[in-house]
Amino acid sequence: MIVVLLSAMNPVYSQTDAQKESQIVNLIISFQNNRFSDKTKAETDIKKAISIAEKTERKNNLVSTKILLGELYDDYSSPNKALTQYTEAKNIAQEINDMAGLASCEYNLGYLFYKQGSDKKKKLALTHFQSSINYSKRINDENLLAKSYNSASFIYYDLDEIEKAQENSMSALILFRKLKKRNRMAQSYLTLARVSNKKENFNEALEYLDSAIVIYETANSKPDINNALLVKSEIYYQKKNYKKAIEIAKKVDESPEIMADQKLYALTLLYQITKSMNKTSASLDYLEETKGMQDSLFQLERNKMMESVESVIQQGDKLEILKKEAEIKDLQLQQNKYWTWALVALSVLFLLIALISFLFYRQNKLKSEREKLKLEQESLQLEQTLLRTQMNPHFIANSLAAIQSNIYKQDKEKSVTYLSKFAKLMRFILESSREKEVLLEKEIISLRNYMDLQKLLLEEKLTYTIHIEDGFNIDEYRIPPMLIQPFVENAIIHGIELKPDSGTVTLDFKKEKDLLKVTIKDDGLGREKVNEIYKKRNSSHLSFSTNITNERIEKINTESTESISSVTQDIVENGEVVGTIVELIIPLKSVY
Repeated sequence: MIVVLLSAMNPVYSQTDAQKESQIVNLIISFQNNRFSDKTKAETDIKKAISIAEKTERKNNLVSTKILLGELYDDYSSPNKALTQYTEAKNIAQEINDMAGLASCEYNLGYLFYKQGSDKKKKLALTHFQSSINYSKRINDENLLAKSYNSASFIYYDLDEIEKAQENSMSALILFRKLKKRNRMAQSYLTLARVSNKKENFNEALEYLDSAIVIYETANSKPDINNALLVKSEIYYQKKNYKKAIEIAKKVDESPEIMADQKLYALTLLYQITKSMNKTSASLDYLEETKGMQDSLFQLERNKMMESVESVIQQGDKLEILKKEAEIKDLQLQQNKYWTWALVALSVLFLLIALISFLFYRQNKLKSEREKLKLEQESLQLEQTLLRTQMNPHFIANSLAAIQSNIYKQDKEKSVTYLSKFAKLMRFILESSREKEVLLEKEIISLRNYMDLQKLLLEEKLTYTIHIEDGFNIDEYRIPPMLIQPFVENAIIHGIELKPDSGTVTLDFKKEKDLLKVTIKDDGLGREKVNEIYKKRNSSHLSFSTNITNERIEKINTESTESISSVTQDIVENGEVVGTIVELIIPLKSVY
């Protein structure tokens, strides 16, 4: 009675819960703003919101805040912590009969188990999505209902229950269309396309895919476009329209916005298609590239694992060494115990013979191992030297700084484009450093990425053109990797960068019989003026990469019947030097 009277007489007392709910709302807003940029701040905000919600009479807020904390843990790959929060939220929602909270909990639990990948987890996820569907229907939440149908369709498809996948995906599509959620509609179209593909209704599948691609192109969602195109390539492959399938898969493979799993899928498709076309050499190249991609992804995961267990391994190694030392000491004591004077002479004799034999054997073995190690070190040193010529630390640092500058300017498209070019260039350098030959097509793509990054660094002071002779199929020939780039580097660094105004570098690729003729031309200052500039600076203009490249050319020429050669000249017009031209001749090797 006293509490009721106080509540009626004092409005502030009765608004306590309302004020707390207002605080919870503000904390949730702050949480959402920091969710993907500052995990610590977001976690602090939502935990504070949970603490306040625990002190209010309405427990619905406690359900929703715990769900948000679970989503945060899920975002940052802490599935066990996320599961704890979702389960606690579900138990509270059941106690207070919060249907909306139960629907959301079931959906999040389904999504959590679905991401874990195994068929057992997917079946468990499916039960949660079905519960989410039932709860969503009861509260008439069409948005959550559509998302639950959509997620269930993915699992039915993975479990090869095609009819159910089609039924759920169609239900999701109808709701998403009603709610005008176009990106979600595209997901449903994509699932329906995969279902139709499994049913071998290829034309229907292509129609669904075209509908999805139109939506993704309108939203300029490059990763989603790539996913749809990969499915399209697979359908054309099954229709045995290999030319169209290769064309689409290559388009995805060369996309600057391609993700690692898409790259792996595209390479796998290209391998399967070329193998079906009996293009053995091309299919082997794609198979090798696919394996390289898998090894790279595996190495990333392995490095993470190694960091976490390294200290444990070191401790284990120390314990093992101590154990072995103790065993050796015990053995020596036992042997000393059983020596007798009668066997001293014979034992000494045998010991000397054994010691001499062991030393002789050990000396030969160490000599052999030293020679082997020396060869391996020389080979590794050559690879590392070649890598250093390409992975110039100043170039890498400046490239990353330029890309970072675009990120700060919030130029998302330009940042993504140049970051992709940088990643592709680094990957090409790392992958080709141990290869004797690479496809000429890939070498040219690498040069284009390198020159685009130099163009970014020089702030548009550099322009370039790459011309390939008509009818020259650059995907049919191989050359030694990373021979052309040092000459291009010289043209840019010593030709264009030293000019007060902008300049142009032109690359021309021609095939002359079984030889590749590469012409690198710049409109820079010319060699004499460049020498004068560097002389004033008291430094040499001959780059480290040029020395290594010359050594490589000499080594390749001694091992091959056909020689690589280069000629550098100044370009003279009307008695004045207006640039430099390099003609590089490289033997071609056919991939067939």
